[in-house]
Amino acid sequence: MATKKEQFVIRYYPYAKKASEKSGVPILFALAQSALESGWGKSAKGNMMFGIKKGSGRNYGGWSQGYSQLITTTEYSSSPNRNFPFIYPGYPIRQSNGKWKYRIKDVFRAYPNPFFSFIDWAGLLFKNRRYSYAMRFKKDPYRFAEEVAKAGYATDPNYASKIKRIMKEVEQIIVLKKLDKKERSIVLPMAIMGISVIAIIIAVVKSNTK
Repeated sequence: MATKKEQFVIRYYPYAKKASEKSGVPILFALAQSALESGWGKSAKGNMMFGIKKGSGRNYGGWSQGYSQLITTTEYSSSPNRNFPFIYPGYPIRQSNGKWKYRIKDVFRAYPNPFFSFIDWAGLLFKNRRYSYAMRFKKDPYRFAEEVAKAGYATDPNYASKIKRIMKEVEQIIVLKKLDKKERSIVLPMAIMGISVIAIIIAVVKSNTK
């Protein structure tokens, strides 16, 4: 029986692939980021597979319905005077690195199903100029992750190391379950079938011209 992490990757791989086809965002990074944000699918209230806040309300491809929800989360900031819809008593707390840790409630996006969450999130990365340099490395998922981190994707100072560690786990599952090869095995017979049909048509045409 597949583990919970394996089930997560198997279930959401098609969504990450479709999002990658539309935006260029690496499948590996998409699955790892979703696993990090949702706790491998354990916490995905409102089908929110990524922690995208309502923000300006712009639709990046999967948020046409405009659903939103209030979620408890943790934020880090260099300022002790940030404004949020709700800050829990006792926060912010100053960290050893000089940052301030907030425990808050904020307004996040919600979706009718997880697929739209993947599409919206990938569209955000693709259309946001902040990540334009990272998009140069879409063929190199780990470098892509590093550049997204440098661009300020997350406030967690340990984000880069966390996401790359999860990416390695996801990559192992993809290889183990042969998820990328399953699609190729489907395409190859179809291609062979197409060539066979063309050969038959040519043979029939030649016989009719004799």
